[in-house]
Amino acid sequence: MDCQFVIGMDIPKHSFDLAILPADSPKDIFHNAFNSDAKGFNEMMKFIKETIPDFDIARTLFCMEATGLYCNTLLQFFESQQANVWVENALQIKRSMGIKRGKTDKVDSINIAKYAFKNAELVRLWKPTGAVLEKIKHLATLRERIVVTQKRLLTPIEELKDTGQVKMADLLYKLIKKSINAIDADLKNIEAKIMECLKEDASLNHLFSLLTSVVGIGFVTAINLIIHTQGFNVMFDSRKLACYCGAAPFPFQSGISIKGRTKISHMANKKLKTNLHLAALTAIRYDLEIKAYYDRKVLEGKPKMSVINAVRFKLLARVVSVVKNDREYVRKTA
Repeated sequence: MDCQFVIGMDIPKHSFDLAILPADSPKDIFHNAFNSDAKGFNEMMKFIKETIPDFDIARTLFCMEATGLYCNTLLQFFESQQANVWVENALQIKRSMGIKRGKTDKVDSINIAKYAFKNAELVRLWKPTGAVLEKIKHLATLRERIVVTQKRLLTPIEELKDTGQVKMADLLYKLIKKSINAIDADLKNIEAKIMECLKEDASLNHLFSLLTSVVGIGFVTAINLIIHTQGFNVMFDSRKLACYCGAAPFPFQSGISIKGRTKISHMANKKLKTNLHLAALTAIRYDLEIKAYYDRKVLEGKPKMSVINAVRFKLLARVVSVVKNDREYVRKTA
């Protein structure tokens, strides 16, 4: 991307710091801080135009870390301005900076600007999520929180049963039974609402049908895949998707002294990794082809977890295939 200026932004909860880095003179950095509201955004644009007399938003790159809710309002503003925005993983920026001692919001904004300047050829411009997908994302997050709450209530009771304290476990369960039933009802309502949202968008609804045609890919896994790939608009390669989901194995070797076993990386989307693990177990049970593959590899002496990970990879390959070919998966029969 041909940029005149790179602008790094560090976004805490109620404000943000901004660092302007001219492409032709990267040592000259201009900094300021603003509130994260409409007034602050207007003040930001005024500061940029005063600092850059020939400011052209089309030739300016704004870069920020992915901070979830904190950056959403600013992203909406940039969308209205048709700005070029790069939302980068915070860990990626942090590791590129080398060893650092201490931190401030000002320094962070400058570091983000320097990162974007040095890696401009790797830029991945942010694209706004559709209104329906954004709604589904919030509903799915709410569902996840409720599931976690339910688990926190039930896990101690299950542990009491496991230790032989059945009467106490039964007593505690009776005391929270109404709450558990209410949570179950809320979960059903949220899932029904998500399905309603899908039906509002024909392309997302069709995508959901494609994904769930793959044996093992259920409601939760399909929804999370749609959310984290933005409807398969930002990730359309099975290998990259496997890396993101923690299903791609990597070697661990160096010279002749370090010869570790090939294993998956811990840097992954843990939510999708868990979803895919459960999906793989379901596929091993109900898909004849995958069951035969699993049994064969286990008989060959392969570790079970290694084979399950291979099944996860196969499921992602099938997912990408049905999306690319726009055709539901056809299960093989005996």
